[in-house]
Amino acid sequence: MNKFIAVVLCASFLVLTTGCEGLFNTVKKDTVLVKKISQEHKMSEVKYEGVLAQDTVKTLSLNAVNKTFNQKLKLEEARFELMAVDRKNLEDLLNKTEYGVRPMLEQNQKIKMNSETELNKVQGGLFYVTLTRVADPDEVYELVLNARDGEVLKVSSDISKPAPLEKEPSVIRDGGIEIANRFIQEKGAYSLSDLIPEEKTARQGVAVEVYYKNKETESLAYSVRVNLRTNQVIGFSKDIMAILGYFSGS
Repeated sequence: MNKFIAVVLCASFLVLTTGCEGLFNTVKKDTVLVKKISQEHKMSEVKYEGVLAQDTVKTLSLNAVNKTFNQKLKLEEARFELMAVDRKNLEDLLNKTEYGVRPMLEQNQKIKMNSETELNKVQGGLFYVTLTRVADPDEVYELVLNARDGEVLKVSSDISKPAPLEKEPSVIRDGGIEIANRFIQEKGAYSLSDLIPEEKTARQGVAVEVYYKNKETESLAYSVRVNLRTNQVIGFSKDIMAILGYFSGS
């Protein structure tokens, strides 16, 4: 299995004790129970009670990639790997994030986190999707969707596959914040006026993760990942995925 599994596991106990370079680094598979949709079911959909059908997840994932990265991929041009994480395991992840061996560090106490509120948004759990372009196996996109309603909570691309904005800024200020702000204005799920950029940013090689709080609740609501070499967006996270990404990188 490729590095995709670490999206789920980075906020686990192991990561909270050792740190995490990025959301997709490889860690032990059995840290959290993950249901893989096996190839033997590809002719007849695997269904979980109260969650989306497999074909719907594929379509929504493809649409999210095309929108975020200005692609025109078709279903027959993509290969999919789907995995499911249920609400109970997400609750375990959040509990370890909030109360684990490396719980919310002192400098993070200003970030409010209501685990119950976040879990209630994903009652059916999450689908994790790896989408690969068949014609180019090096072109890989990784996504996380709300298993019940299909809301896209995370999209990430290989660092060489950035998301172009309508106009490139001539001067980059504040470590990618300008680019992240413009991405939210153009393609974000929240209005930029409802968000406050968080002081902390996570630098990973040539990429930086810019985090945003909800003005009203002061909880983490969004993050945007920017390639500082190309000055373009290579991914975003929302709600529970932004929270897990933030604290796993603490």
